[in-house]
Amino acid sequence: MEKIKILVVDDHKILRSGLIELLSKREKHQIVGEAENGREALEKIKKCKPDVVFLDISMPELNGIEAIDQIRKSAPSCRIIILTMYDNNKYVAYALSHGISGYLLKDIDAEELFAAIDAVMAGDIYLCEKINRKVIRDFASLTRDKTYSTPLDALSPREQEVFQLIAEGFTGKCIADKLNISPKTVEHHRYRIMEKLRCNNIAQIVRLALKEGVITP
Repeated sequence: MEKIKILVVDDHKILRSGLIELLSKREKHQIVGEAENGREALEKIKKCKPDVVFLDISMPELNGIEAIDQIRKSAPSCRIIILTMYDNNKYVAYALSHGISGYLLKDIDAEELFAAIDAVMAGDIYLCEKINRKVIRDFASLTRDKTYSTPLDALSPREQEVFQLIAEGFTGKCIADKLNISPKTVEHHRYRIMEKLRCNNIAQIVRLALKEGVITP
């Protein structure tokens, strides 16, 4: 039987190690790699071509929410399972409306973890019990309507990447190197970000990033 190739993406090494050890207990699973942020995950996906990616939300440089669309573009057949501690409506709505295959919270047990893999490989969408209850209760339509909009919706995907890196304290040169763009382009993005978000300085960008869960204290 052909094994299910799995990539684990989480910025906490001890969680990655534990998850990999647990997943490896099933003979049908093959761990093809691990990554500590969304940007590294995109590189690993190109090389490893996994069937399933376990993706955390809160990660440095490129968080899980922003990585979803890029993964979908580069590997459309890859199943994305969000594995996170965040259960807020904004993240659930965005993830589901942007094509993820599963949404799990980190307090699930091994049985549910394995069930999620089997379900998404069969072409289904799998939600853990708590998220499933929230969806039934809170969402009549799984679209990003005004109820779940955020100020960051005004930013383009590239501007969202630059926004997170600015909030994490990277200099313009570092951002340019990470994104393979010129420092002048970074400054242009910075100007547009501050204009769109009505931020007058970096401190306001950091406060907004914290409020929206893009970075953690």
